[in-house]
Amino acid sequence: MSVPPESTASVLPQAAPPEAVAFPPKELKKECEDILSRYPTRMAACLPVLLLAQQHYGGWISPEVEAGVASYLEVSDSHIRGLLTFYAMYNTKPAGRHEVWVCRTLTCWLRGAEKLRQTALDTAGVATCGTESDDGKFLIKNMECLGLCEVAPAVFIDGQPHVNVTPEKLTELMEACD
Repeated sequence: MSVPPESTASVLPQAAPPEAVAFPPKELKKECEDILSRYPTRMAACLPVLLLAQQHYGGWISPEVEAGVASYLEVSDSHIRGLLTFYAMYNTKPAGRHEVWVCRTLTCWLRGAEKLRQTALDTAGVATCGTESDDGKFLIKNMECLGLCEVAPAVFIDGQPHVNVTPEKLTELMEACD
């Protein structure tokens, strides 16, 4: 028995893909070309190009930038989306001017990282990790091993490592951010 095609057609609206930005912008073209020259394929250059894009576009990668990078690197949008959602160093929504990463692996946790995370959240005025503060100043992230187990607990603030951190020291460091 055959079913007429009109009875099997989807009636759900389909979301339009995002409009890709022209990537790279003129001011990043040379740096992107330099990155590409160091890799055997365009796909292999995804991570550093995405970091460059994130820095250029205010600390996060919008769906439009994601589509532009995918087009530039000649990879699928879903490949770029997979990288952005797998690696914690990428932001897919607006991020605070300052990122505070608190290590959550065992060594740091045993040496007080849970208190550090709570101190960071309280200082930023947010309830959960991954939420930008209302004033746009901070984004607090739980991170897997920062590679500083021997001097735990560790945090990164704007990419700079801080070790043997106490809650008081973390408060000082965050208050020193502009």
